[in-house]
Amino acid sequence: MTDPQDSPVSAKSILFADNDRLLLEAVGDFLRASGFQVHLAQDGLQALDICRKERPDIVILDVVMPLLDGARVCWLIRQDPSLRDTPVIAFSSLSAQDYRNFPELSADAYVAKGPLPTACEHLLQAIRRFEAEGRQPVESGIIGYSNVRPRQIIQEMLDERRHYVSVLRSLGAGVLELDPKGRIIMANAGACRILKAREMHLIGEALTSFAAERDLGVLRDLLAEMAKATEPQRCRIEVDLRESRVPLQLCAIVESEICASILVIIESAGQPT
Repeated sequence: MTDPQDSPVSAKSILFADNDRLLLEAVGDFLRASGFQVHLAQDGLQALDICRKERPDIVILDVVMPLLDGARVCWLIRQDPSLRDTPVIAFSSLSAQDYRNFPELSADAYVAKGPLPTACEHLLQAIRRFEAEGRQPVESGIIGYSNVRPRQIIQEMLDERRHYVSVLRSLGAGVLELDPKGRIIMANAGACRILKAREMHLIGEALTSFAAERDLGVLRDLLAEMAKATEPQRCRIEVDLRESRVPLQLCAIVESEICASILVIIESAGQPT
């Protein structure tokens, strides 16, 4: 979400992304009080969308977030010629060792979460450093980590997620993961080949944007039904994607009776239509 802007037009703009709503609002209020224009996002996909539309001067990312994690958002920012030089702050309760699980993360500063007043001051310290010096070697931007230690449960969660993504990426068939709104959040090599685009250009796009007009209604309705699922569901449909008729398997991934994402398996490249 983008907040109403009370700051002067000349004020630097900051995007802050975190899935903890209370922390999101508290840090947003602090940044506004410090004289910045503020945009807020509650997941990685929303953060990426705001980056592309608003071109913020500085980006602050939680690392473990829904849909796209902060490392993935950072990687996508670095791949975009119009965004790649944007200073990025990783703001997380992860330890320095935990960051090794996120090789795509190339932040310019790393600020540890902790007691709110201290964490906010550390964020401001990192921001002021960018204002005074621009992007600098990351070593001088590691703030607040002296008392942060790795936690086994975090490591296990990261290992499980990495394994899940590795399996999907290794499949020969085209595989997409969609958010409940039908937007692409992961595309393996097979899906990129079928959709004729690199993954960085697919992320954030609606699957329906690649479908032929005659299939739009059915595909939209099916995705909407999947998004309402309270238990795992699977179905099969044939659609035209990029001028080829392809069979799709759609699977609703349900967690705590809520659809967390939709897995799409493109069974074959089909024939030109």
